[in-house]
Amino acid sequence: MSSPKQTIAFFGATGGVAGSSLALALKAGHHCTALARTPSKLHTFLLTSHNLPASTLSTHLTIHAGDAKSASDVARALVSPLNANVLVDTIYTSIGAYPTFQLSLLQPFVLTDPHVCESGIAAIYAAISALAERGVSTTQDGRKPLLVAISSTGVAGRTRDVPWPIVPLYHYLGSSPHADKRAMEELVRGDRGEHVRGFVVVRPSLLTDGRPRELESVRAGWEWGVDVDGVQGNGGEKEPGPQVGWYVARKDVGEWVFRKAVVEGGWERRCVSLTY
Repeated sequence: MSSPKQTIAFFGATGGVAGSSLALALKAGHHCTALARTPSKLHTFLLTSHNLPASTLSTHLTIHAGDAKSASDVARALVSPLNANVLVDTIYTSIGAYPTFQLSLLQPFVLTDPHVCESGIAAIYAAISALAERGVSTTQDGRKPLLVAISSTGVAGRTRDVPWPIVPLYHYLGSSPHADKRAMEELVRGDRGEHVRGFVVVRPSLLTDGRPRELESVRAGWEWGVDVDGVQGNGGEKEPGPQVGWYVARKDVGEWVFRKAVVEGGWERRCVSLTY
């Protein structure tokens, strides 16, 4: 039996991870929205990089032009493309920026916007609150949306998730991007059902543009992302901890997130590490 079709809002879809998830969602017949500064860029990306037919895009994808840090722009993408009175079922954010080099011994790589990920989550929450004031507060089935957020290893885990030989270099070179991801995670994990019904934080190891492998090649570990009355997680299930690895391809992360976290489900309130 095929899984029910969802409505999914994508932020950061021109990137390799979210773009791969979006392409798979469209191929599977889900109805998606996306926010992009330049809609034509996303449209061309899906046509050329993922070989999606134009008919699929016109039928199943609504692209809104806007800034992911603007709550009013974000709000338009959070409304279901099938029913303007409800929210999308799932919110998928992979907002980020490539670091740039600067002549500094303390912080050689910095982000042009050092709060881009944190600001993106804040805008999503602000948009949800604004929509609720207009009477648009739940999904089609009466629940709040699920939030899926792409983070990084080496950010906020309780257990080491980076190979020992590169731990010092990893944190040294990635201090600025990691600080932004850490602040983003704090906002995501700090929500207690006010804006979303749950979250899945995904922490891939070093991302590459390499050829994707079989999905079974991706190893997934996890730890609880919430602390309920002093007890990690829910129902006493013990967290296995992260998987430690060197790298993973963006397309494989995108496929894992779509198939496991969005469609299959059962990863809510977890921080999931992905690697080969």
